[in-house]
Amino acid sequence: MTHLIELTYVSEPAQEMSFLGLMRLLYHSYLRNTSMEITGALIFENNRFGQVIEGPRTQIEGLWEKIQKDTRHKNIHLVESKPIEHRSFSKWTMVFQGSEEVAKKLPEIAMAVENVNFPAGHPLLIALRDLK
Repeated sequence: MTHLIELTYVSEPAQEMSFLGLMRLLYHSYLRNTSMEITGALIFENNRFGQVIEGPRTQIEGLWEKIQKDTRHKNIHLVESKPIEHRSFSKWTMVFQGSEEVAKKLPEIAMAVENVNFPAGHPLLIALRDLK
């Protein structure tokens, strides 16, 4: 049996994020995460990232190590990491201003920028609100 975990964190980009930079991030995250059976959501607003990743423990722990060493992030803060029985996110998604334009320009990942319904009171939404 595969042990699933959900990890939630917030961070800031080390440099200003352009629209093209966000498109690249979305594209590479989508391809990598789907190939590793990782689902979740990445929110970019007010120059902050908030991310929930969920999947097999070994993949999530490996990805978390990479995220912490990634020089494109700063002020990385773990909000929560917990075992889960079921995924809250059935696919990989990213939400940010202009995501509709990305869906038009990159139709192969259009499903990654559809609306996402966070579970009520999810720690990521609370953490992003508290950072404002």
